[in-house]
Amino acid sequence: MSEAARQPTASEPSRDDDDDDDDSEQLPEKEPSKDDDGDEEVTTGGPTLPPELLAEAKAAFAMFSDGGGRMNVRHLYTALRAVGVDATDEDVITVVDEYDPNGRGHITVNQWTASVARRWAEDGARRRRFRAMLVAGDPTSTGQVTVDHVRAVLKEFDPKLLTAADANEMVASMDFAGLGMVDYDEFMDTMVRPAPLDATISYDYP
Repeated sequence: MSEAARQPTASEPSRDDDDDDDDSEQLPEKEPSKDDDGDEEVTTGGPTLPPELLAEAKAAFAMFSDGGGRMNVRHLYTALRAVGVDATDEDVITVVDEYDPNGRGHITVNQWTASVARRWAEDGARRRRFRAMLVAGDPTSTGQVTVDHVRAVLKEFDPKLLTAADANEMVASMDFAGLGMVDYDEFMDTMVRPAPLDATISYDYP
């Protein structure tokens, strides 16, 4: 039998078999499903927590987790409050939308610390912006601003936070000498309560 007509034996793979083997080797690996219960690493590049605050956030996670590295999203509101975030329903929805879009019902410790770090950074920025707005009324750097300026800042910063009457009473309580002036650093320390994560703008006023 000539070489051209000879058929491959059982021990010799045909050319078609070789092609199939090559194709199988080039198939992409299966991507992990987002529904997998593994501890998904969060993307890098976002805000991070200082070591002591990271430890606080992880302690809160441990308090509300199931012991298996996951926390039910139903505990998010209470857990956020535990780390000093004046959480709202909107805050909880934001975390769930970002880290549990498929409705698994839980988040991992990495996702939790990332969400706390983001809120910490955002609220810290809000606090700095609020102080900068106060300082803008003190062009000669005396450390004081008029009560009218403080009222205007309160109204501009978050008009829904305080009523006009509340703002007036709040500012009046800081005008100790009755001269119509307020020390803005003292105002920040007294009326703008820093949360344990040194962040949330909230006013210690009934």
